[in-house]
Amino acid sequence: MINIKTPISFLRSSISVKHLFVNLLFTPIIITLTANTPTSSAMNLFKNFSLPTVEIIQNNGYDVEVHQAITADGYILELHRIPRSKNGQEPTRNHPVFVHHGILGTSADWVLAGASMSLPMQLADAGYDVWLANCRGNTYSRKHISMTYKQKAFWNFSLHEVGKYDLPASIDYILGKSNTSQLHYIGFSMGTCVFFIMGSERPEYQPKIRSQISLAPVAFLSHTRSSLRFIAPHAKMLNVMYQRMWKGMLMPQSGIQKFFASTLCREKIMQKMICEKCILFSVCGSDPYHFDTKLIPLIMGHFPAGTSANLAAHFSQFILKDTFGQYDYGRDMNLRIYNSTEPPTYNLNSIRVPITLIYGENDVLANPIDVMKLKAKLPMVLDSFPAKSRYFNHVDFLYSTNVNQEINDPVKEILQKTDDLDWTYTGPVATATAVAVDAVVPVFSQPPIQTLQLNPLSGVVNMAPSLEFFAENLDAIIANTMPRPVDEHDAAVFDREREQQRLLFGGVIRFAQAAEKKYGQFRKEITNEISGWADDAATDSESRVKQTAVMVNDKIKFAGNSVVGAVGIAEHFVVDGVGKAEQTVVGSIGKAQNYVNQGLSKADLTVNSALNATVGRVGRVLWFWK
Repeated sequence: MINIKTPISFLRSSISVKHLFVNLLFTPIIITLTANTPTSSAMNLFKNFSLPTVEIIQNNGYDVEVHQAITADGYILELHRIPRSKNGQEPTRNHPVFVHHGILGTSADWVLAGASMSLPMQLADAGYDVWLANCRGNTYSRKHISMTYKQKAFWNFSLHEVGKYDLPASIDYILGKSNTSQLHYIGFSMGTCVFFIMGSERPEYQPKIRSQISLAPVAFLSHTRSSLRFIAPHAKMLNVMYQRMWKGMLMPQSGIQKFFASTLCREKIMQKMICEKCILFSVCGSDPYHFDTKLIPLIMGHFPAGTSANLAAHFSQFILKDTFGQYDYGRDMNLRIYNSTEPPTYNLNSIRVPITLIYGENDVLANPIDVMKLKAKLPMVLDSFPAKSRYFNHVDFLYSTNVNQEINDPVKEILQKTDDLDWTYTGPVATATAVAVDAVVPVFSQPPIQTLQLNPLSGVVNMAPSLEFFAENLDAIIANTMPRPVDEHDAAVFDREREQQRLLFGGVIRFAQAAEKKYGQFRKEITNEISGWADDAATDSESRVKQTAVMVNDKIKFAGNSVVGAVGIAEHFVVDGVGKAEQTVVGSIGKAQNYVNQGLSKADLTVNSALNATVGRVGRVLWFWK
């Protein structure tokens, strides 16, 4: 039976409620921002703020090539190559440079700020053959030799597969095309994490790395101050939701994202209050003084670019556990896959590659304490130092107005030294127990990190954080994700910033709660109306069915009587016919029997006469012989 109430089932979904409320919230803003925009300009808004990597590089005056590398498990990765300098000079350096993006990023992250800030473009001008990575699942690497990205199996990967398969496939392809035996590797955030996984799981690739530079290195995340730490305890539940609803795909690039980037995030007020504080600041963190806010529309036009829910859950695992290990499938699956209830940890001490760690002292995501723990486990650390600015945060490695002085220039100096064919690593090779972690953690002048005390809601178990959770813990969350003040002036500025965020987020939460309450009432009224209509329709239908049943029964009864009468008449005709037929048959049998009897009598007389004549002739013959 068809359930009449099925069409309204979506009203019971809290996710639908939140999506609807967000759309209703931003609709008047979007209309206001685009009301005076010419049609031709409006049609180009998406394009202007979300140009593909290739077009961005070309618009900056550089040649670009698109290549494809195929992994051992069938993923097709798109690589973007800057083969020569802006003035057309062929590479003069000895080894190519392979540059890898962070989580939910693409190759566009490195170039959207333009040549004046882009590390890859500047390296191309310095004579390097530059290759930009795109890991599986992002905007440019959503192909497979036997699957499509719409299949659930396509998204069944974590950081482990990116490190074990994506990097080796890309490295082999680059070395083959450039006809070299080694390359330099530069990774940002997740790009460093997957390198450490490759170094541990695929040791045969260590000799292929001339040097490695880690920007905002990520392996241990137990001290992170990012708002992601509040989502991490619910990562498994969220992963289940993404597996069921989106086949494991997480935050792909979308049209609505590009629309917000080209409207909402390009207006200064909304740019500062929504896009920077709500989206970038609380998750990745930025220098409050030197972050280039003009880049926000471009950043939001490309980020996020999609990955798998398993990969995000793998990162959450690093936050919850003070270990750097393989993906945790749960106790039972771990026993089947790893023969252990806990996933194995990656052997960082086995990585014999010269590594440079560059970190930010105010990085809310890659906390210096976690970076120093990583340093203590790596045996060949060429160098380790923070960015010069004490305010330097996570996204500033790409988008700070001082990125050249803080990051790009030091990176070029390191590459110039390690690219020399006569250069070899001559530093110490540490062992797993040679240096204690506490011995290498620097003492920072900022206030010590406070352990965040949250107030869990009663009765809420293993669910994604709700609006009530954030409302209850808003002050603690904001205080934890704020940059650390460096001097007294900062304290006053950051206090005002904290108050602004409290008012902003508090207002958004209250609006969302009110909207959800109103929408709940509206949903209840609509549900009651439709339910009443459905009940009335069902009652009316039932009455009509009963009337129809009575009519049908009468017709059946009448038809039955007619059939009985017709059967009786037919039976009478049949009986009479059978009787007549029997009489005809009996008469015919009698006549046939008489005919037979008469024929037999005549036959007997004829035979007897012939026999008597024959006997007489025989008797006369016998008499003659005598």
